Parts: sequence; structure tokens; C-alpha cells
Amino acid sequence: MVQVTKIFSYIGLLIFLYYISYYFYVGILNPIPALGDSWDYHIPISKSILDGSFINPAHFTTKTYFAKLNPGSSEVFDAILLLLRIPLTISNILATVVLTICCFFLARSFKLEYFYSFLFATTIGTLTAITRWLNSVSIDVWLAVFFILSIILLEKPKKTYLYFLKLGIVFGMLVGSKYSAWGLIFILLILYGKKIWQVLTIKSFIVFVIPFFIFGVFWYIRNYLSVGNPLWPFCILSLPCKAIYYNSHVNMLDAIINRPIETLNSLFSEYKLWGLSLLSIIPILYLKLRQNISPPKKALLLYFLGITNLVFFLKFPTSYQPWIIVSSFRYSYPIFIPLILCVFILCSAYKKEVYLGYFAVANMLCTLTFAFYPKLILLYLPLFILVVLIIEKGYKKFGINKIVQSNVKKK
Repeated sequence: MVQVTKIFSYIGLLIFLYYISYYFYVGILNPIPALGDSWDYHIPISKSILDGSFINPAHFTTKTYFAKLNPGSSEVFDAILLLLRIPLTISNILATVVLTICCFFLARSFKLEYFYSFLFATTIGTLTAITRWLNSVSIDVWLAVFFILSIILLEKPKKTYLYFLKLGIVFGMLVGSKYSAWGLIFILLILYGKKIWQVLTIKSFIVFVIPFFIFGVFWYIRNYLSVGNPLWPFCILSLPCKAIYYNSHVNMLDAIINRPIETLNSLFSEYKLWGLSLLSIIPILYLKLRQNISPPKKALLLYFLGITNLVFFLKFPTSYQPWIIVSSFRYSYPIFIPLILCVFILCSAYKKEVYLGYFAVANMLCTLTFAFYPKLILLYLPLFILVVLIIEKGYKKFGINKIVQSNVKKK
């Protein structure tokens, strides 16, 4: 089994390196980011960090939705690239490489085998929802990085000051990257709060709070001092806000209800067959109710984490235009990374890693088709079957099945 998983992980690595090298070349060749959020607020925030204006209230106003009022912790990485005169079109390439490495350690923290963890990492790194933005400037991939690092740290709490220093930095970077990160931390504390409480002391709490405020809460204090609302332009209590901001957006729940076909198309476009991970609770319940097989607790935890994040995702802004709905799925990384890892854990528990390897590689091969139309499923499904048959043929030809059988007998 290990030998087969190793082959799949190498295939995944080759595909991942192809995407990274290709878009690195494109980013160097076309060093100016496309219009959109990159120029609307990510680049302005990065520039404000470099020139120091991000802490100057004179640069802020409550009359308009001012871009620089967004939290800017992750824009620090773009500011560094600007300082070094490195094209910002490779910003997300760097973030994706870091994300893939973090996904490997995330899988390892859940006790998955080495090459199996590697396959999970490249599975995430080659999702269309990730690769679509490789030459853009955004912070959603960095947000996913700090979300994953938070889970890794929370999985193994320690009583050391160094641990709480790391946790404070990671939590700070998480909430300092985007307003929505507070929801992510809320869910994580529900799941892991008891474990943290058991190792928490007054001194370790102070060690945690200092970097948490420096890297995260600072941005909210700055907003309050500047415009009287830490979450500007959102309306909270009776604080100053920009209510008209809401009139220009619908949310994802609206899109699901009023544009269900376009939303499903977008889901398939960004995650291909991994969108089915939303339904992974079905085999869990089947095994539990019909065969009395208890699923791994970690799989249930990850499923709960992903589905709970889905609830927050339903309130995220989007539009009824199909391309905007597709774009909005970049907010869904905290949903599908735990859900896909849940599937990996389930397949490992029930000895189905080989089948998952076929599935993962087949989905990687479909990643480059960005312009999605429903009829393309007529290409994806036969391609998936073809890849399975090719790998199965090679599996038998090179005698890998005999190697696996011999290893099983030795055990």
C-alpha cells in the first residue's frame, strides 16, 4: 500500500511543480497584476505599510469605503516583495508553496502516513480554487496558511511559553488578515478550547496576548481610533458605518437560492469532484448505522469544522454574475481543506488509499480548465475513468500489487 501511495504522491508532486513553474514563468513575463481586488485594496494596503501611512488617521475617512481600513497583516508579504522589487504576480505562488507545505504537516499532525500526507498536500495545492489565483494579489491563500497553522498548533497544545508565543503570532496573523477570521477562531476555540484551557496559565496567557495584539488586534484598534468603528464599513451596534456598502452585494446564500445552477457550476469549476466532500457524512452515517463501525473521531472533528465554516461562508458577499460566484469560492478554503482531509482520514481508516489516489490524480489533471461550462463534465468523467484504467494497468504490469501483497504477508 505504501509503495502505491508513494507513486501517487510523486505524480501529484510532478503536477504541482508543473503548475508552479508555469505560472511563475507567466508571472515574470507579465509582472503587472490584473485589475480587481489586487489594485482596489491589497496593493494600496501594501504600499501604505511601506510608507507608514497605515497608522496615520489623516489618511482615513468615513465618507467612503476606504480600502486601507482593511486589516493588513498578510499584505506585509506583498510589501516585502515591493520593497525587494519582486513582481507581485508571484505573490500567490509563494503563498501556495507555503500552503502546500503546511498541508503536509497538517496531515502528519493527524497521524497520516508520510507519502499519503504528501498526496493530500499536493491535492490542495493543485485545486482550481487555488491555482486560479496564482498570478493575482490576494490574501485568501495566506489566510488559509494561518488557519492550517492554527489547527496544527491546537492539535498538540503544550505548556511552554514558546508554544503560546507561536499561537499568539498565528492567531494574530489570522485575525489581522481578514475580518471573517474572527469566525474561524471562534469555531477553533469551540473545538479545541478545553485542550488549551488545560495547559493555560496566567503567564502563558500574557505571552499569547502580546503577539496576538501586535499582529492582529492592532488593526481593529487603529480603525476605531481613525473612524470610530473597528470593523468599518460594517455596522455594529451604534458605531459609524457605511450601510450603503451592503446594497451593492448579495451573499452566497442568496446566490444558492436564486442561482442554484450557477452556484453548482462554480463549485464544480473550483473543486471538481472534491465538491462531493461536502457529503462525506453520508458514508460515515452509513457505516455507523448499518454496519456498526465507528468512524475516526478526527474525521468527525474535521467534518464539523468544515461544515461550520460553511455556515459563515453563506454570509460572504458575492453577486449573481457567474464569474463573481466563481471568484467568491476563494473564501471557501477553510471549508474544503478540513473536508478533504476528512476524506483522506476516512479512506486511510478503511484501507481505501489506492482508490483515493486515483481520484486525487484525476482531479489534478482537470485543474487547468478554468473557463467552466457544464458540458465539460462530459470530458472530466471519461478522463477520470481513463486515468484510473491507465494507472491500474501500470499497477499490474510493474507488479506493484505483488509487492503490496508480500508486505501484507510479512506484517
